[in-house]
Amino acid sequence: MTREELLREGERLAKPCAQLKEDGTDYCAVWGGMGVVPLRDARFRHWISVASRIVPGEHGLTGCFSVYTNQEDRATGLVLVNRQATLPPIPDGRKVYAHQTTCFPPLDAIFRYGTAAVRQWLRANQWQPEWGYSPQFRDHRTTALCAEAYATQLDLKGHAINAVLGGWPMPWRVGEWEERPDRQLLLWTWRDSPPWIEVWQDRGQLNVRQRVPD
Repeated sequence: MTREELLREGERLAKPCAQLKEDGTDYCAVWGGMGVVPLRDARFRHWISVASRIVPGEHGLTGCFSVYTNQEDRATGLVLVNRQATLPPIPDGRKVYAHQTTCFPPLDAIFRYGTAAVRQWLRANQWQPEWGYSPQFRDHRTTALCAEAYATQLDLKGHAINAVLGGWPMPWRVGEWEERPDRQLLLWTWRDSPPWIEVWQDRGQLNVRQRVPD
């Protein structure tokens, strides 16, 4: 397995996503201010309200949803959905716009979902696909291009990108990463981080997770 071959494996697994920025033409979300789907509870902070049409994948959402974090536990939050709501022409927060692109997968995904050639290469390195990636994996020369391709698409401080809709989840800690067919990452915020806010659809339920550095 060469670096270029592994990079092509990653390109094959890339998922559609939408980067949300404060410039563009496809107005699709409101950052900050009052939520489009309002919540009058001082314990919760509104982060973003999104037009559901722009979220990639099959999620069954329509109208708009608003994402709130619990400021007391600093770990969870709420997603409020209004299937008839539309984004206001003049929002209380900042308009953000969708830029359609693809999300290169983390090495964990390439290890787990790569072709037979990837599995053969892992066996040669005495590694199992379900282990995902960790610094203990020894063939760093081959993984270098994929690691760079994944890292260069990230804007974790939100300098240019407020949030991302869809795409691959980030492996925050070694051994934690898991991708399931019935669990879908809908949203991941970057601006005003930490915390980074994730919205997951899991078995029909919408869940919020706040991520902070260890």
